[in-house]
Amino acid sequence: MRSQFEIAGRPVGIGAPAYVIAEAGVNHNCDPALGRRLIDEAKAAGADAIKFQSYTAGKISTRVAPRYWVEPKDPNGTQWDTFDKLDKLSDDEFRGLMAHAKKTGIVAFSTPFDDEAVDFLASLDVPAYKIASADLTCHGLIERCAAFGKPMILSTGTATLAEVEEGLDVCRRAGNDQVVLLHCTLKYPCPPEGINLRAMQHLMAAFPGVPVGLSDHSLGIAVPQAAVALGACMIEKHYTVDKTLPGSPDHHLSVDPPELRALLAGIRTIEKAMGSATKGVEPLERDAFRFARRSVTSKVAIAKGTVIEASMLTYKRPGTGISPKHMDLVVGRVAREDIPEDTTLTWSMV
Repeated sequence: MRSQFEIAGRPVGIGAPAYVIAEAGVNHNCDPALGRRLIDEAKAAGADAIKFQSYTAGKISTRVAPRYWVEPKDPNGTQWDTFDKLDKLSDDEFRGLMAHAKKTGIVAFSTPFDDEAVDFLASLDVPAYKIASADLTCHGLIERCAAFGKPMILSTGTATLAEVEEGLDVCRRAGNDQVVLLHCTLKYPCPPEGINLRAMQHLMAAFPGVPVGLSDHSLGIAVPQAAVALGACMIEKHYTVDKTLPGSPDHHLSVDPPELRALLAGIRTIEKAMGSATKGVEPLERDAFRFARRSVTSKVAIAKGTVIEASMLTYKRPGTGISPKHMDLVVGRVAREDIPEDTTLTWSMV
């Protein structure tokens, strides 16, 4: 597997800046105008990409499959009930959203949930494919996507390490070595204690050289920022233009444009702050190194030829003279010149 590759010309992977995906899902509510607004706001916020979801209710779920999320206004509904309300965006309308994203200058792709959706996205020449956590064991779906040779993003919610390895193997056998693994906890929304960011680090250790990131379902922006500090190369975050919108059950747990901007700003600040794994004088510390540290300093005037005693010395800023850690080496030496009171001592003086 490659440790780094490109999505639409942008480097992605180990050593590259974190790739931030605004996960719009079906927060367009099947309204192309809302979809275009999602695209515009994601671009303005600085997201690297916007991602949608492509499914048909009858192909993703039986009519009686229980939900694994809560919809307060329809507590007894099934998964099919939700999907059937949100799969009405036509192919032409979706094609229009992809064209609008291209015109706007933001990368756009989608998560396919069936073979027909995979082929439709291929016809649009999407730059990457995302596999949802719940489909990590749908090897036929993964293989169909991977065969197109585009970068693959595999979410790993609910999966064992063995199942993650199997998903990677499916990509390998299809000749695709461009894969990002996203740690995920498949709970909407997910409380902080359920995120388990250390599992992301476990994926890094288990699959060295494979890029690893986070698909985040927590509220707020702290968790994905922390993930970047721990080495996440990709962040996927649910996103909407208005948390109060009806329709998609994801609106309320998504970040809105101001939060998305804050998320991006925080991530870029964290990346700048990470630095390198070395300890020493930083270039920005050079003045502080000279002037904030202390030196051995004369507490009184010391005449030339005087044997220097500890009572004659103290330590003060700046740090341009003898380091105070060497004060014991100064005591007992003879002054080579007259040393006025409150003078920074140098080795040439003793």
